Amino acid sequence: MYLPGVNASSEVYEKHTDHFRGAAEAWADAETLTEAQRAAIVEADAVVKTAADGLASAVVVERAARRAATKLRACFSIRDAILDLRIMNVSDALLNGPAMRSRDNPLYKNVFQEGTAGEITEAKLREEPELAERILGRLAGVDDFPGKAAAQANLDEALKKSFVIRDGLDAAEMAQNKAGDAEIQARLAVRVALEKAHGILRAAFPGQRKLVESFFLRRERSAKKGGSGSGGADDEG
Repeated sequence: MYLPGVNASSEVYEKHTDHFRGAAEAWADAETLTEAQRAAIVEADAVVKTAADGLASAVVVERAARRAATKLRACFSIRDAILDLRIMNVSDALLNGPAMRSRDNPLYKNVFQEGTAGEITEAKLREEPELAERILGRLAGVDDFPGKAAAQANLDEALKKSFVIRDGLDAAEMAQNKAGDAEIQARLAVRVALEKAHGILRAAFPGQRKLVESFFLRRERSAKKGGSGSGGADDEG
C-alpha cells in the first residue's frame, strides 16, 4: 500500500481519499462480491470518510484563518505608515517650536531619546508602537507651544489604533497557527484511517492483493530507470 508522505499537502491527502472512496463506491456495487465483503467495504469506506471529512473541515478553517491574518498584516502595515506620519508631525512641531530647528536641542533630544524621528520610523513594525508611546509620554511633559496639542492628539489617536490592530493581528496569527496544527493532525488521521481501511479489506479479501490495492493510489514512478517514486510513503506487499 502506498500512502502520501507525512509532509504532503492536504490536496495530496484528499486525492488519496477521493480515490479510495471512488473505488469503494464501485466495488460496493460489484455483483461478484459476497454480502460480507460488501459490508467490509462499507465499513472501510466509513473509516476513510470520517477522516476525509475531518481534513476537509480543517482545510476550510486553516484557509480562513490564514486569510484573516494576511488581511490584518496589511492593516497593521497601513497603521504603521500613519503612525510614522504622526511621529514626524511631532518632530516637525518641536523643530518649528521650542527646539528651534535643531535636533540637537536638549528639549528635542529629551522627547526623542531613542533616536530622531527618522530613526524611530525605521524601527520594526511591532516595536514602533511602544517607542511612539514613550515619545507621547515625554511630549506631554513639555510646556505648551503652538502645534503641541494637535500633534499630541494625532499621535495619541494613531497609537491607539495601532495597538488595537496589533492585538487583533496577534490573535489572528495565533488562530492561524492553531488551525495549521489542526490541519496537520487531520492529515495524520487520514493516514491512520487508510491504514485501518487497508487492514479491513485484507481481512475481507484474503489472497486478493490486486483487488485490495485497487482502493489505493499507486506510487508514481520516475520516467528514468531507477528513479524514486513521489513522496515519502509506505509500500506494503
